[in-house]
Amino acid sequence: MALMALEDDLSCPVCTEIFNDPVLLSCGHSFCRRCNKDHWTSSGSRNCPICRQVSPQKPVSNLGLRNTCETFLREKCTERKRDGGQECLKHGEKLQLFCQTDDLAICSECKKHEHVSHRIQPLQETVRQRKGKLKAALRPTERSLFTLQNDTAVDDKLSKFIQNQAQQTERRIKEEFKKLHQFLKKEEESRTAALNKEEKDKKGKIERRKKGRIRSLSERVREVEDALKDDDITFLQNYNSILNRNLYTLPDAQISSEALMDIPKHLGNLKYNVLEKMKDTCPYYPVILNPNTAPPNVRVSDDLSSVSLCSYRQDDPNLLPLHRNRMVLGSVGYGDGVYTWEIEVGKSRHWSLGVCFGLLEKPVPQPEIVFWGIRRDGDMYKFLNTPLGFKMTLNPEVVRVQLEDDYDWKGRFWRNVTFFNARTNSHFATITGVPSMWEHFPFVIPEDQSSTLHIIPGNNGPTVELVEQKPSFLERHRFSIIICVCFIVAIFIFLSWKIEILDK
Repeated sequence: MALMALEDDLSCPVCTEIFNDPVLLSCGHSFCRRCNKDHWTSSGSRNCPICRQVSPQKPVSNLGLRNTCETFLREKCTERKRDGGQECLKHGEKLQLFCQTDDLAICSECKKHEHVSHRIQPLQETVRQRKGKLKAALRPTERSLFTLQNDTAVDDKLSKFIQNQAQQTERRIKEEFKKLHQFLKKEEESRTAALNKEEKDKKGKIERRKKGRIRSLSERVREVEDALKDDDITFLQNYNSILNRNLYTLPDAQISSEALMDIPKHLGNLKYNVLEKMKDTCPYYPVILNPNTAPPNVRVSDDLSSVSLCSYRQDDPNLLPLHRNRMVLGSVGYGDGVYTWEIEVGKSRHWSLGVCFGLLEKPVPQPEIVFWGIRRDGDMYKFLNTPLGFKMTLNPEVVRVQLEDDYDWKGRFWRNVTFFNARTNSHFATITGVPSMWEHFPFVIPEDQSSTLHIIPGNNGPTVELVEQKPSFLERHRFSIIICVCFIVAIFIFLSWKIEILDK
């Protein structure tokens, strides 16, 4: 009863509704601003609707009354929410309609006054439609959750692939260690433990990521299920935020080379590092090939030193199709200095060799030119990325590749890639002007079905010359020195000519 009496005191005498932006007249009576304006317009005078007293001044806002009305409406709204929140706060009628224009639940009186020209439909129809849309938006999330829970996601395939890599690598490690004496057993166990630890760490990381995704998707499903159980008004109030969260689909896990096993760490130069004294049985390879860069139709040998084409698809195709042209990269990139390695091509008439910017996963200034090398195609040799070609009278069976620093006549830093016939120690091709901003990785491309490309072992351990070359004073100022010399010569010639004229 007290609440109803207070509502009467806070109601406008004209519209009998709770004051909306109340104004105070000079006579002391208060009205809704709009009600007062309409009364003055219809009556043609500025008199009070109650006492008829004329108000010469402009009505002022009744701030105290307005704050009291707003507080009353908030309290009433809170009480109605406790009772179910199904009645209009302004008219007291049941909310049975929904305004699609304003995205708001309304009553029949609201439709007659504030929402006359708006798009209106029954509240239950709106709830039914939006529940259907929310369920449809949830389906991709449910499918992703089902995929993760049933071990069919990319993460699970990656985990199985890593496990297969680990098993094969472990087998190769054991085969290598069988060739050594019993005193190497301790080293074998330590390397196997390191391999197993890496496998466990990487599979554990994938498992943790998978559990995190399952937890996130489960929370989405639970949130929607809880929302579907809410009353209509609460559901509609939370609808947009829940829908937006479920429309966002968690991105699939991105596969990177770091996710796979670091096979070169376990197999690269294995025998050399384990038993340095046994040079003859433990060769050192200046370039270790990375099998993670090999496409399915290229086989990398167990010791990571040879590549050949396969006429069949391997049982464990690489999950990272980094190259389309059978390119296999070395596992280590080379920076400043001089680096040399030799590749046995044998009698093969089709192959490509050179250097490139790693796995091509980073942007480069000139995307169309990211590798530099030569290609043999029958009797012709061609520079990659250029139409230039040449022939040779003596085809090399072992090609020596040398990567070294260079400075042009302006003192700018570049790199050169030089190719030699290793058997005759004769130079036959050089590529100059190779950009130096990134490390360069050796690459080989087998293109002959019957031949194998093989990295030649070093004779006395590492043959890569890690020499930091700095330009000399003459190299850095070559251009300036040439200009100065030419200028001095010109002055000398001019003076000589003047002397001859004076003598005459």
